[in-house]
Amino acid sequence: MKLHRISAVTERVLRQIWHDKRVLVFMLMLPAIAMLLFGYSFSGDITDVRIAFIDEDNTDLTESILESLQQDQAFKVTVLETVDDPEQLLLSEHYQAVIRLPDKFTSLYYAHFAMGVATSAQGTIDLTLDESDPQVAATIRMGLADAMMDLGEGGPVDIQARELYGVEVRFIDSFAPAIMGFVVSLISIVLTLLSIVREKVDGTFSRIWVSPVRRAEFILGYVISFGLIALVQSLVVLTIGKTVFDIVINGSIFWAFGCTILFAVGSVGLGTLLSALAQTESQAIIFFPLVILPSVLLSGMMWPVQAIPRLLRPLTYIVPLTYSNRLLRAVMVKGLAPWQEPVGFIGVLVFVVLTIALASVVLRQSAGERE
Repeated sequence: MKLHRISAVTERVLRQIWHDKRVLVFMLMLPAIAMLLFGYSFSGDITDVRIAFIDEDNTDLTESILESLQQDQAFKVTVLETVDDPEQLLLSEHYQAVIRLPDKFTSLYYAHFAMGVATSAQGTIDLTLDESDPQVAATIRMGLADAMMDLGEGGPVDIQARELYGVEVRFIDSFAPAIMGFVVSLISIVLTLLSIVREKVDGTFSRIWVSPVRRAEFILGYVISFGLIALVQSLVVLTIGKTVFDIVINGSIFWAFGCTILFAVGSVGLGTLLSALAQTESQAIIFFPLVILPSVLLSGMMWPVQAIPRLLRPLTYIVPLTYSNRLLRAVMVKGLAPWQEPVGFIGVLVFVVLTIALASVVLRQSAGERE
């Protein structure tokens, strides 16, 4: 073993990296991006949980409860006069809870110890709660309990909770739709990216365009291939989740598979776009952390979007998995149809249309159009 030969190999590798500016830039940027994302993401508490507050008693006591909730950084409270259908309010306005203090709440609250003798009278609070995200639901329950403790002496309060979209939902029940979208997206992007780059390196990419294959046919072939792969992956995730972890599936499996395949189509388009920036497989591999880190940390996959610091929260709206998570959780946990979660549904549709359209343009520029 000769030292000069080892140093020669080392020098050659470093020189190759130095001359490959894309690899050099990403090599320096990725550690900084990873540290910033992890540091800020893990340092956040749940904030801005939207709550509708209805006060039908209008006393100093109920005003104190409202003020206590408003002072809690976890909540963004909206005061409403009355609501006929709290469930519809949760669905249409995207509130996480509706709290209603009925008429005579205060008198019943203090009547429990009337004349110094405990009675059966007690105040009642109606709580309509979205249980589809266990962490957010637990924050709401704790915040309401803290608000009641701030009142001081008084009778017990009966919180009549009406849980919607998944009673006793566990973390795994909320996590399963997110992991399904993540796995399908990651595999679709990585395989598409590596496949196209490998075809560039092998020279088969240029030969495709002198064959009768057209640009649209090329993209459609990839879409169908990875759509079938996405179907198999979704089936594996759901089968293991149901048989091993007994996850709750309140919605249609058909819609869950359909939404997953739709998201996979957009992921194929994104992989095609990224392939235009990579000429070698080593350059392609650099994109993997850029896909994985935002998807895991900024999409609401591991923790609620409300737990992401406000500084980073706007970035969640440009992460495609954010919309997939909302859509799949609405379908699988809440039991809704895709169009009943308009933000997630429209977000996934825009992702698909945009990436496929841009992928078509990229292929036209890189290989020329053959009509």
